[in-house]
Amino acid sequence: MEGDIFCYIHEGGKVVKSADGFVHYKGGWTESIIISGNITHAKLVPKVCGELNIDPNSIKLEFTLKFDPSCLLPLHDEASVLKMFRFNDMFCRVYVSPCTKVGEGLNAQTSGPTPIVASNSAQVISSHADPPMEIYTHSPTIESFGFSQRCAESNVVQLESRWFENAIMGSGQTFPNVVEFHDVVYLMSMACRFRCSFNRNSPKHMTVVCTVDQCPWKVTTSAIGDSKIVQVHTFHNVHNHSLEDVSSSQPLIRSNRASLMIDDVISCTPNYLSSQICKDFIRQHGMQLTYLQAWQMKEKEKERIYGQPKCYYKLFPWMCDKMVTTHPGTVVELRHSSDGNFEQLIVAHAVSIQGFAMGCRPIIAIESSHMSGPYGGTLFSATAYDANDYMFPLAFNIMSSENYEDWCWFLQNLKKFVGEKEVIIISDRDLALLCSVPKVFGLENHAYCYRHLKDNFSSFLSKQKIKGNKGK
Repeated sequence: MEGDIFCYIHEGGKVVKSADGFVHYKGGWTESIIISGNITHAKLVPKVCGELNIDPNSIKLEFTLKFDPSCLLPLHDEASVLKMFRFNDMFCRVYVSPCTKVGEGLNAQTSGPTPIVASNSAQVISSHADPPMEIYTHSPTIESFGFSQRCAESNVVQLESRWFENAIMGSGQTFPNVVEFHDVVYLMSMACRFRCSFNRNSPKHMTVVCTVDQCPWKVTTSAIGDSKIVQVHTFHNVHNHSLEDVSSSQPLIRSNRASLMIDDVISCTPNYLSSQICKDFIRQHGMQLTYLQAWQMKEKEKERIYGQPKCYYKLFPWMCDKMVTTHPGTVVELRHSSDGNFEQLIVAHAVSIQGFAMGCRPIIAIESSHMSGPYGGTLFSATAYDANDYMFPLAFNIMSSENYEDWCWFLQNLKKFVGEKEVIIISDRDLALLCSVPKVFGLENHAYCYRHLKDNFSSFLSKQKIKGNKGK
């Protein structure tokens, strides 16, 4: 965790949830502190209690998340501190309430906020005195019947606890939309190694069950009014699987949702290899991925983080303006079609233009490369040679295709960059270049690349079935 976060501390009042789903804190008083990003739970509790001058052993701490302020979560360990930082931007809210000991090691509140998420077989009572809703969660990490024993027997590594950060925790929990609920259900099925299906799947009502016959695991949700918010109505978090059921009901790998499991890695390491994803999935999750599945997961997650590739084209006008503003003398020209689609872009930085004029040989090599990706296109480049015969980039151009008109447009702009200086253009013997280069620079200034000539000559001899050393 990095950075600090501003924390409101509420004590002595009561959290009331209105009919529209908003949370209001009535009564009591509020203090505030700054929490360091590297603070631990052992240091956080004394800091909060010291600000309020209360005994740490007589209170219970809870917090809320930015996307669901109606759900109070216990602040009792390092994982909960991490959640509070990760899912709140600049500030968070911590609620303090007295508690008494009930049974063995269980804390129950005597007043103050009523948690919406409870522990084993607990009941949740809303502020409107509705009938209690049963919760069948055994723990936030959702272990199925005999799951831990089977993992020990088969040497399967259980998922790390961070995959349960957004898990369903009980009745009354809300999700901002249907998509996020689908993601959470899928991650739960991946974590607990079972397959689920939607018996009902609509924005208003959803029912999710385990595919194993007679298995009681079930989640039902409904929309809150006309909003997109989805609320869990019932949650039976108990599995009853035999060993045969476990092998036949393994979760399916869906790249669009399984990509969430590598979100942190892709954010920190964009060059995360697909082959390494396969190895890490076996080591961490005990699941075998094909290379194609790993590649699709990586691409889906990159799209989730950075946006769709087609949206990048919308940044071109902004990027061109910034290049010209930041480096005066830079030449940038952007063209669109009549319907607004991208067609051409040429860029020559000011330092490249000045460097060519001051210290480069009057020789320019031009080349084109077809670009991969969902939209293709062609990259044109112009490279000069300095006094040490090192390559010196002069200009580059992105085109939707490679033809005579595109080459002429690129060469005409290139001639503007070199000014009155007479240069020699080196290229291959592409038909479009054989016509466009003489037209712009003159036939006497067009030279051919030796490597391309040799390859073309060798290819010609092979077609004529002439034996011998064709490379000399």
